[in-house]
Amino acid sequence: MKKAFTLIEVMIWIVIFSIIIVWGFQAYSSVLVWKIKLIEWANIQKQSFYFSEKFFEEIKKWWTIDYEEYFNRKVVWVETWSWHYSKKTWFWNEWTESWFYYCKSDNWENNKITNNGCITKYNNAIISNQTSEKQRYWQYSFQFIDYNSNYDSDEWDEDWDGNIIWDDDDEYLGLWPVAFSWSEVKEIYLISADNRKRTFFRWSLFPDEDKPSENRWTIEILRLEWKDWWFDHNTSNADKKWEYDWIIDTWLIDKDFSWKTNLNNDNSIIAGWPLDAWMWQPLFWKNVNVTDVKFFVYPNKDKDLAWQDSSLDVNISPYIRIQMTLTPSNSARKWFKWKKTEIKINTTINLTDIYSR
Repeated sequence: MKKAFTLIEVMIWIVIFSIIIVWGFQAYSSVLVWKIKLIEWANIQKQSFYFSEKFFEEIKKWWTIDYEEYFNRKVVWVETWSWHYSKKTWFWNEWTESWFYYCKSDNWENNKITNNGCITKYNNAIISNQTSEKQRYWQYSFQFIDYNSNYDSDEWDEDWDGNIIWDDDDEYLGLWPVAFSWSEVKEIYLISADNRKRTFFRWSLFPDEDKPSENRWTIEILRLEWKDWWFDHNTSNADKKWEYDWIIDTWLIDKDFSWKTNLNNDNSIIAGWPLDAWMWQPLFWKNVNVTDVKFFVYPNKDKDLAWQDSSLDVNISPYIRIQMTLTPSNSARKWFKWKKTEIKINTTINLTDIYSR
């Protein structure tokens, strides 16, 4: 005869069954949580690689190294706030209505132009120390010409016709100066082959929306557009003979960044002025934190201007090397309690005519 289950046996089975159910539910929940974490991490990886590729593609699009702006930066100030340069260069939009300054060796051989160019008052025709002074566009290219190459005392006017240029003592040195002193730079400056567009990149930070006590880092982009508005950068002044003379003298924030028409001063933002600080646009989505980045630019002088420099580190095709470390931002990590897993990206981008033209 079969025995019925006792009350104790029934209770034991209920407890065992309950434990199995709870354990199974917890295991199922853990699997779901890990699945969500993996999906979120996969999404962050996709976003990281996607925006990195967009960044790299933008560099390769049709740009080459903007040596003029690097020289401007070197002369003005190269100190940083640990992430990008701290002092504005005005992007060649120097406000004073002055012409370019010419370079010349001063009297006697020990006062010749050297690899620093002519930013000192002893080596430029305006007799003014240019250190820390904002430069005009084209000024870097003038650094390669010596208008008193025989370093004599004729006031640089060899034929005494009142002009220091177009004389017998003018010489295209084709050697100096470098546009930046080190291969590593804090910002990337690029210009289109037709000199009508410029694009800049920099590493920047701002408070994290999800954790204001911490910062979120990103790569920012700014684009400029050329206008021929003379040195005063003003379309309303009576200087029409100088405007539209095909000399590059004014740079505006690109229409896609300023949401202006760029037809005149009333409908444009001049680059370098206070408002342009708001025109820089982040490249990475807020889920991605660019915790570290290094930019390396080669060569450090324009090989076309330095045509007499035979060194191997100058006579190369321009290229940029980028090292980045990406992590999930606080807005992404709040959905899964993971440590800050890093994604490291290293790439080299050749800036050949295939891309710049």
